[in-house]
Amino acid sequence: MVRSDFYKKISLGLIVFLILMYVRQNTSLLSLQFLGGFNTWVEPIIWGVMSLLIVYAIPKKHIKGQVKHKQTVYIWAFNAAVVFIIMSLIAVFFDGFGKSPYDHSLMGILQNSIIIGSALVGQELVRDYVLKSTLGRESKWPIPLMIGLMTFINLPLVQLTNMTGSQDVMIFVANIFLPTLSENMLATYLVVYAGPVASVIYLGLVEAFEWLSPILPDLSWLTKGMIGMSVPIGALIMISQAYMKLTGHFKAYREKETKVYEWLPVTVTCVFIIWFMVGVFPIYPSAIATGSMKPGINPGDVVLVKKLQDRADIEALQIGDIIQFKKESILVNHRIIDIVEEDGEMKYRTKGDNNSAQDADLVVAEDIKGTIVQVIPKIGWPTLILKNSNKEAPPDIEF
Repeated sequence: MVRSDFYKKISLGLIVFLILMYVRQNTSLLSLQFLGGFNTWVEPIIWGVMSLLIVYAIPKKHIKGQVKHKQTVYIWAFNAAVVFIIMSLIAVFFDGFGKSPYDHSLMGILQNSIIIGSALVGQELVRDYVLKSTLGRESKWPIPLMIGLMTFINLPLVQLTNMTGSQDVMIFVANIFLPTLSENMLATYLVVYAGPVASVIYLGLVEAFEWLSPILPDLSWLTKGMIGMSVPIGALIMISQAYMKLTGHFKAYREKETKVYEWLPVTVTCVFIIWFMVGVFPIYPSAIATGSMKPGINPGDVVLVKKLQDRADIEALQIGDIIQFKKESILVNHRIIDIVEEDGEMKYRTKGDNNSAQDADLVVAEDIKGTIVQVIPKIGWPTLILKNSNKEAPPDIEF
């Protein structure tokens, strides 16, 4: 009789293995460069050996409940993947098609199948083993921990380390982090309900669509993020509810089911906050770094900027309006003090309320981002601390 702590020790070892494979894939620390071209096949071999060990050699727990309904869950996983693909294709009407970056020769397809497929199967077998070994009636913590771990090891380290500003961070969260988190939430519950085959069906079909299709939807980060989040979360909610009803435990798991539903509004709220911060909506926030507009606008305040959508908005600008405009690579918030016409074009003379002199250059319409419609005091200080940690802002500039 194998003791439960033995399973947990093996699970810990498998988690360490996942982290090491992530390090190898994303850095040069564990890369065997001396193998030359054969180095490409090291990972598939490692994943293949580990998969065989998990399936045939390592002692494991068996969950009886998964056997009875696994075929039904497989169908649900397949349907969820199809919905994801269909939604991506529908989005083509908004964003258009792009050329696939993958090799579609016979050898290319075979190589991609082995490299991507071995890693996918290996990861899902590890996910299944760890969950089976640690889940219990009294302990539900392995599920969120596994979701967090699998989300982390599927994030591209290069993009994590190359982010240079708050906008990069926000786009990364909306376009990569939240979709990856949502995908792993669904995959984890599929494994809980029916084992690794269910999650491989969903993830495998989605992956296969990306590297087998000669053309792919060329989606914007906004569209890609929405589909990548909404489809897995929506599928998770429907599959969880259907599974509870199928197993006759709907009432017993009512509290748990409510927690699953709570993921959706929280995630959607996060996405909309991110979209608001990066300027997807007609009004966006901007933190003030200097005192050129005192006393009305102070350093650390956040202003809400209403975008100028068309020519009519430009023509509606008046003396006294506070505008945000681009000056070289930075943004300035100053008041219009005069409107002049030069060479048949309207230009705007600006000045900071706290500055002793007007701005040296006239502002052209193409450089105007929007008008200040609201000031929110002091909530922008965290942004200023981050931005000014390495450099000092120019005296009349707002970033």
